[in-house]
Amino acid sequence: MFKNRRKNRQGGSQKLNASLTKIERVFEKMYHKKIYVGKSPMSESTVKVYADLTIALMRDVHKKYGVSDITKVKKEHIAEIFQERIDKYHDSNTNEASNLNSIVSAITAFNTGVKETNIFKRELELGDPKGMRDSLREQNVFRNSRASRTLRATPAESMQVIRNIKQSGYDTRTRDTAAAVSQISFGTGGRISSILKLTPSDIEIDEKTNKIRFLKDKGGLTRSVEITDKDTLQFLKGLTEGKKPNERLFSFKRKDGTFLSVAEMRKSVTNVITNAARDLARTEKVKVKDRDGNYKYVSVPRKFTPHSFRKAFALQRCHDYLKKIPSDPKKLQEYVQQLKDSDPKLKNKIETMEKRINASRKSIRQLRHDEVAIFLTSRDLGHFRKDIVTSFYTTFSEVQKYYEEVKKAP
Repeated sequence: MFKNRRKNRQGGSQKLNASLTKIERVFEKMYHKKIYVGKSPMSESTVKVYADLTIALMRDVHKKYGVSDITKVKKEHIAEIFQERIDKYHDSNTNEASNLNSIVSAITAFNTGVKETNIFKRELELGDPKGMRDSLREQNVFRNSRASRTLRATPAESMQVIRNIKQSGYDTRTRDTAAAVSQISFGTGGRISSILKLTPSDIEIDEKTNKIRFLKDKGGLTRSVEITDKDTLQFLKGLTEGKKPNERLFSFKRKDGTFLSVAEMRKSVTNVITNAARDLARTEKVKVKDRDGNYKYVSVPRKFTPHSFRKAFALQRCHDYLKKIPSDPKKLQEYVQQLKDSDPKLKNKIETMEKRINASRKSIRQLRHDEVAIFLTSRDLGHFRKDIVTSFYTTFSEVQKYYEEVKKAP
C-alpha cells in the first residue's frame, strides 16, 4: 500500500524515516487483518488518510522538538502542537475543525493498531485522544458545515462548470475525462475517486427502472441510484461498451506505457474542475462560537471543488423527492411503509430515524414530508442519515429558496 512511497521518501534522518515507515506498517497491517476501529474495519482510503495525518503529526513533532524516534514522543509534545492548531481555528481558520477531529480519529486508530499488530514490539500510546477531544469540546471547536470552504453549488452552477470544462484549453483526453467524471458525479451523486475507479463489472444498469447500482462504492458498499436524467444513464452505458469487465472506464497512459494511479488522475481532474469554476469563488460570513462560547462572525472563502457536484446533486434530488412523495399524511405513511417493505436495510434505517425523533416525545410523531425526502436523498448519496444531508449538503429551506428563484428567473 505504501511501498512505492517508502522507496521514494527523501530527506529526514534515518530514525525519523524508520518511525514513518513503522506508522505506515501499522496501518497496512490493520487494513489487511481487517482490524476494527469502532464498528467496522477501515476502508483503504481511510487507512491512507489516517496514515498521512499521523505521519504529518510526527513530522511536526520532529520539526518543533527535534524528536526522530516515535517511541520518544511525549504526550505533552502532541498536546502543544494540537493546541496550536486549535488557536489557528479561533484565529478564523475554521477549516481546522475538521482537520483536528480527523487527527484525533487517526491517533485513536494508530494506538489501536499498535496494540493489535505488535509492529513496535512494545507498549506505545501516541498522545491522549480522549484529552484532545475534551480540549475541542471545552474550547468550542466544532465541525461547522457552514464553515466549510467547499461551495454548496446549485444545479445551474454545476452545469455551467461542465460546459466550461468542455470549452477549456486542456488536452483532449484530460478535458474529456474531467467532463465525463463531472457529469457522472452531478447526475448520480458519486465521488470523483469512486468514479475514476469504476469498471463495467462495478455497474449494473436497469433501463426499465432507470436505476444504476454501483457495486463497489466508498467502503466497498453498494449504492443504488434512480437516474432522472436519461442522458446520464445512456452516457454511462456507452462508457462501458467495448470494455472488459475489469477494465477501468477511465485510464491515463504515460509515455513509457505505464498507467497513472487513481490519485494522480484525481489530481489532474480536480485541477480542470477548479479552473473551470474560478468565477464561482466567493466569500461568505458565517456565525461560529469563540473559545468562550460567544458567537462571532468570520469570513469563509468558498470555492467550487469536485465535491460541489455531490452537493448540487443533493439539492436537485431533494427537490425531485419533494415533488414525487405524497404530502397527504395518510398517503405519506403508506409510502413510508412501502419503503420499509421493499428493503430490510432501508426498514432498519427508517425505524432508527423514527426512534431518534421520538426519543424525548410523549406522543409518537410520524415522519414529515420533507424528512422523508431528505432521508431518501441521503440514501442516494450513500449515507442513510438525514442529519448528514442537512449538515453538509442541503436543507429543506435551501431547496425551497433555490427553486423559488428558478421560477422567478426569465
